[in-house]
Amino acid sequence: MSKNKTNIVRQSYNNYIYKQTKKYQKKYGFEIGKGSHDAWNNESDAFKHTFMSADMALKTNVGISKYKGDEHEIEGRNNMGQSAGEENMDRWNNAEGRKIAQKIAKEIKNPFVLKSYALSGRLEDRIAEEVMKKMRKGDLITHPNDKRKYIETPKKDTRTAAQKFSDEIKARYHHMQEERKRRYPVFRKSNASQSNSSGNGRWVTINGNHVYID
Repeated sequence: MSKNKTNIVRQSYNNYIYKQTKKYQKKYGFEIGKGSHDAWNNESDAFKHTFMSADMALKTNVGISKYKGDEHEIEGRNNMGQSAGEENMDRWNNAEGRKIAQKIAKEIKNPFVLKSYALSGRLEDRIAEEVMKKMRKGDLITHPNDKRKYIETPKKDTRTAAQKFSDEIKARYHHMQEERKRRYPVFRKSNASQSNSSGNGRWVTINGNHVYID
């Protein structure tokens, strides 16, 4: 997809999210400003980011939702003069939106049912309901001056037990080689699989590598 088409798709989606924010603001009555920045640094802003993050995660996946959300915040910081408080607010609310998506996906389970919800509009209502629950409980950040800080969740180690064991063996072998290089910086390689050397140790070939063993 060309850059121009990508921008058109992104703008179309942003317009959709703004439309949903206005729709549910009328239904739930949360705070909204005036003019072109009516959904900026207020409850409408918090709703918009939380709803968008949940909606994108349910229609694609959580990973894409996080990536696109982070990308938007980086662009805002670098190109639009977004403050640290505004970025923190948005990242916090984006994360809350992803939690909502995981909750709804767990409840619905069947991806075909989830798709039918999306096509019928019921998914939007369900997301909005969960966003409002969080807003009323105070789980969302509705102003950049909020002292709570978004902390990036460390990535989970998805390796299997066998993969972890293999990686550990490789790391130990690499460490052993580096330690022997440090202790014996100068040595003569041999084409033979084993050769004599001074001292009590000996040279051996392991996986094509000549190493000195005490």
